[in-house]
Amino acid sequence: MPMIWVPTWRKHAHHLPAMREQIAAHPGGLPPFRFHDGCEVPWDESPNGTDEGLLRFLQARGGDVTKAASMFVRHLEWRRHAFPIRREGRVAEILDDSLPHQQRRFAVMGKNSEGIPIIKFDWMWGSFLTERYSALDCVRACMLFMEETCVMAPTLLECQLVCLSYRGFCPADFGRAFAAILMDNYPERLVRAVVWPVPAVVVKLVRTFIVMFAPAALNEKVSIETEESRMLGILSFPESQLPDYMQGGLEAIWERDKPDLALTKKLVMDGFRTRGKNKALQNWPWSNPIVTQYQPQRLRSELLQDESTKRSFGFLSCFGGCLGREESMKVRQEVYHQRVEHAPPATVHVPALAPATGGHTILLPQFLVLLAAVLIAFLWQHLI
Repeated sequence: MPMIWVPTWRKHAHHLPAMREQIAAHPGGLPPFRFHDGCEVPWDESPNGTDEGLLRFLQARGGDVTKAASMFVRHLEWRRHAFPIRREGRVAEILDDSLPHQQRRFAVMGKNSEGIPIIKFDWMWGSFLTERYSALDCVRACMLFMEETCVMAPTLLECQLVCLSYRGFCPADFGRAFAAILMDNYPERLVRAVVWPVPAVVVKLVRTFIVMFAPAALNEKVSIETEESRMLGILSFPESQLPDYMQGGLEAIWERDKPDLALTKKLVMDGFRTRGKNKALQNWPWSNPIVTQYQPQRLRSELLQDESTKRSFGFLSCFGGCLGREESMKVRQEVYHQRVEHAPPATVHVPALAPATGGHTILLPQFLVLLAAVLIAFLWQHLI
């Protein structure tokens, strides 16, 4: 029987007036909502300022209005530091739509039986990060992909994600940064995820790995599977739509790809040696200066001629029309010059991933995780 996804956050709908009031009363005023291309609109005219958008933040904070409002305000500040990100340079190379599907790190596979997009995160058997593409390059590309795929989507179901984690292990530094960003700034976007294909002999060890390195709320949505049929069932995705390079099960994929097992072992061991810490990502994007948007007084029709803004304003027209507030979607004539009065924290808070203090001291939990990593690397290399 196919899965049917129903949003759980609507039980908090009665808190919406109080949450809007708390957000609007934030001391010092509120920054606008910044789109991925740098265009800005008032927060209550943004995709995340809708009822469904705010309810996601309420769900992420268990219905606590004060905490949800604070989370949303911090999200607005985060967006001003993180964006703009445009399809240029290495980001454009990573997201190149002309690449074969098999070579894309992030790709839409289609929609499942529920109408939710299925997104592939492809770790490429340890080749996800290269000398050319750093963890920061891939994080920035991933954020732009998320924005274009989910945040700008016109319907509720298309704003959600079902993820397939494919071909090996996620690099620890990328995974740590992405998990924090996903939980803090894209709450309740992920419906479920499947790690596949994983040899049966290491499934429990991989689960231990994820339990120790991912927040509980995220961990609950992740399944680890060996069999293709199980993976397809959880994704609610028909076998006929599975790309050719994914078909045939673990042994067939392994035979076709011929992965370098030494890369997998190095990836796991490096992750535990560094504990997923990466200087370039540790304070991203808070270390980025806010790019002030000096928008000339131009008509909306002129702005639509710019390739970089077509996608954003196309969505805004649809979004405003659906709510009967098309006039509220007109281009803002003001120039936003707001400065951040209170500097953001020096580090992004990731409760489940907080490093131990005391230099390189290894406490018992870290030792157990390291032991699990060694076992995973050994079994993956010798028992497949």
